[in-house]
Amino acid sequence: MIALKFGVADLARTRFVISPFDHLMAGSARLGVHQGSGSRSERWWRDVRRNVPHRAVRFLEVVNASPIGVPDFMVADLDAVRRQLTDELDALLSVPQQAVEEGVAGFGSGPDVPTALARLCEDGSRGLREVSDGAWALFRACLAPDWPDIRRALEADIAVRARTAARSGIGEMLDSLHPNAVWRDEGVLECTLGDLEGSFDLGGRGLELRPNYFVQRSIGLLAGPDRQSLLLHPIAAPFAAPAAKPAARTPAADGLAAVLGPARARVLRAVAGSDCSTTELARRLGVTPPSASAHAAALRTAGLIATRREGRQVRHTLTEVGHDLLLDNPPPLPPA
Repeated sequence: MIALKFGVADLARTRFVISPFDHLMAGSARLGVHQGSGSRSERWWRDVRRNVPHRAVRFLEVVNASPIGVPDFMVADLDAVRRQLTDELDALLSVPQQAVEEGVAGFGSGPDVPTALARLCEDGSRGLREVSDGAWALFRACLAPDWPDIRRALEADIAVRARTAARSGIGEMLDSLHPNAVWRDEGVLECTLGDLEGSFDLGGRGLELRPNYFVQRSIGLLAGPDRQSLLLHPIAAPFAAPAAKPAARTPAADGLAAVLGPARARVLRAVAGSDCSTTELARRLGVTPPSASAHAAALRTAGLIATRREGRQVRHTLTEVGHDLLLDNPPPLPPA
């Protein structure tokens, strides 16, 4: 049992975080290697494995290299609560070589180190780039169609737990996360993690709570002196049932186009690529500048993009509302 010791500052800084990269790893973790996943992960993997791109091989090898888990550097330490996969992959690419070697050292030495992890030490930044590229390809091909539904289930779970904290206190909420996480009134969260024993003072940094749709059988803990500690936990049963899926995965409908219309959906996605002027936007879309300007004005009125003047030009950029709408409505997959 690991005892996490909370101070007043830790309770104040405890927060929920939704991580797309965590879900990509948990969904890809095979039951024969990792015991924390469950039937939802297995069902999802059966549905998507025929769509797994070859580029994802190295990412899958790292995730399933050891039953201990993945190296700490694979788990991003970011300030943002609403994270994009691109933010987490950028954090992975910025990991220094020394941190890679220290993370892999926790899995043994010499011939005892799993081959996929040893190669990360040997390949340096190129290895991290291949893992990152593989993760992105796997997300786009396999997880993106399901991510809006999964994220809604996560947010519903967080809302219920937030109400528990408001009604009965943070301790009661922490105690409700999982049977293997027990809150003690002296300000300690006791986490049962196999045979691990010890205690850890959160040091005023608080605890990051990461609900995970694919994790069902246990909890996961990452605690360290140089980062905010995190606890991976399953979502509550009422939100566990996935939406019914057809046996064969067909290209998903474009939810964004259904809301905005196809033309303005294209405009919003074009602006999301990078800030642009009206002329640049027209060029990206293959339309006239007046047409691009009219669409941009409509999206600006809806609060999905913002426009600022730079000299004789105006430049369009995505707002947080627009970002969230795109996150919930990824582009549909092309026909197989």
